[in-house]
Amino acid sequence: MKVLTTKGEIDLESLDVRDVVELCDNTRKIATEYRLDGELVRRDVTVNMLVPPKMGIVEGDIGGK
Repeated sequence: MKVLTTKGEIDLESLDVRDVVELCDNTRKIATEYRLDGELVRRDVTVNMLVPPKMGIVEGDIGGK
């Protein structure tokens, strides 16, 4: 199987693939890093918000009334 990287398409077996998990204030990041001979050639990131941002809307307040 080939993976598209900054160096072009490379066989997956030739790459060192690792998942890096980071916890921040309100997020959890999961990054999958692909390295070729120690060089980072691809990085995919997924971010999950732990608590959604507040929008300043009060329940029952429709149209400012």
